[in-house]
Amino acid sequence: MRTPRSIAGFLVSGVAALALTGLGAGAAQAAEPIATIPDLTGQSTSVALDSGFTDALQSLEVTPGTVGDATISDGNARFPITGGNVTVYAPGAVDPYVQGRIEHDGSGLSLTKGDTEVRLTDFVIDPGKPATLMGKVTANGETVAESTVLFDLDGSTLEPIQTDADAGTATLTGTTVRLNDGAATALNQAFSTDAIRGGLTIGIATIVVNLPGQMPDMPEGGVETGGGDTAGGPDTALIAGGALALLAAGGTLLVARRRGAARR
Repeated sequence: MRTPRSIAGFLVSGVAALALTGLGAGAAQAAEPIATIPDLTGQSTSVALDSGFTDALQSLEVTPGTVGDATISDGNARFPITGGNVTVYAPGAVDPYVQGRIEHDGSGLSLTKGDTEVRLTDFVIDPGKPATLMGKVTANGETVAESTVLFDLDGSTLEPIQTDADAGTATLTGTTVRLNDGAATALNQAFSTDAIRGGLTIGIATIVVNLPGQMPDMPEGGVETGGGDTAGGPDTALIAGGALALLAAGGTLLVARRRGAARR
């Protein structure tokens, strides 16, 4: 069994990547946002686990499990949303023009083989360049990284956003979740193998978020989405795949405001 110390060396680059999330802060302060949700609360991120991922774990005799409030049922891993925020700017005003985070504190995924257990917890979705999912890593109870990039998010497979005015929710499904290269290297070290590859498809994500109750003109039904990240461009719908639920919330607010303005 490899020690947590040996795993840590392969996560340094992921930790360093966190510094990138603040690069647009100065520009953001000078621009006026067009939609803001300062406090995301409730609902969940779930991932329909890909058979390639589960088969790979089985072949390696690695058993997946849940941590905290997470659940796995019928091939779907579910992680409650505990907080976060989103701010949406006009494309070109700042880069990326959707900023914020979705937090999933107190839950996560465990991977166990023999006397080795790796826990990936406290997930944070970041809609930056590129869009990623970060989290805490522990091995046999010892912290390897407080926060590092675990998964890469590909929004090119997104389906249209669905909103439910009665329930006050927005649902975004179709983003492909793939294992980050650094995380794959760390897992290989932990389980003494070279079979885990970066880019492995983990599954397809579905995000359900609560929308603010004060939005009177919230659209119901589908809102078209597009692929890519949130790094500028001419897409005035402000819906880009890499932002996941941040865009589900922020994009829906923007469409609602535009429809309200058109009626006036």
